[in-house]
Amino acid sequence: MGPEKSEKIAEQRRLYGESIGTLVRRVTAGLGLNQARVAEILGLSPPMLSQLVSGHRVKIGNPLAVARLQSLLGLVEEAPGLSGDAVQRRLEEIRTHRGTLSTGQFVHAPESSVVLRKALHAVASGQELARAADLLVDVAPGLAELVRVHGTGTEAESAQHLASISHLM
Repeated sequence: MGPEKSEKIAEQRRLYGESIGTLVRRVTAGLGLNQARVAEILGLSPPMLSQLVSGHRVKIGNPLAVARLQSLLGLVEEAPGLSGDAVQRRLEEIRTHRGTLSTGQFVHAPESSVVLRKALHAVASGQELARAADLLVDVAPGLAELVRVHGTGTEAESAQHLASISHLM
């Protein structure tokens, strides 16, 4: 691999946490899809996805395609507990997802923020989550913010917060 290509892959890792090739391979292996099908679901041409996977290009230019890739990665985690029909329905939902724009920021995967909110509320009340966030603020401010926003905020605030930190995931 030449220096220019390795620099592009390093930039992908900075932007997405891992190279696009690694992420796409996780999706193809986890969901039994080929790269052309992944491209179709993402809304990219197969040659464009191939260039991204191989490191010839750095960035996915379409924020909806990025959100769909994140949703596919989430589905990889969920798929073992779903029926084949349920996986196919989710793939179609992801493919047709149009996203939401709010104050110029893409609000990604509202279903992910709902899952996070439900998980927090399954183990603690809103009041307990607010107290926990207060206790965490000096030790782990990022975690305190996550607990506060997803534990006591609105669904829209939760979705916006998740979108704002998605580059870290």
